[in-house]
Amino acid sequence: MKLIDKDALVAVIERLENKNCKNSNDFNLGAATYLGMLKQFINTLEVKEVDFEKEYKDFLKCDNGRSMFETAKHFFELGLNAAQKGEEV
Repeated sequence: MKLIDKDALVAVIERLENKNCKNSNDFNLGAATYLGMLKQFINTLEVKEVDFEKEYKDFLKCDNGRSMFETAKHFFELGLNAAQKGEEV
């Protein structure tokens, strides 16, 4: 999965929003309104980082006999728990 830069995405949305606001027909004003709502939603998302290599090495030190499912579940729960606590992942 490739991540995108949140600030860059918001900048593109703002450019489109401003462009649509300048052309004052119903469609463009509606598009500008939608883009504004999209921008507000994106700004509610938290950007988190994880030192995946460190977490993975620490995980492997505990027990090398874990299945792929258990490994995936561990890292899913790691992210989920950190997000619920408002911590950086």
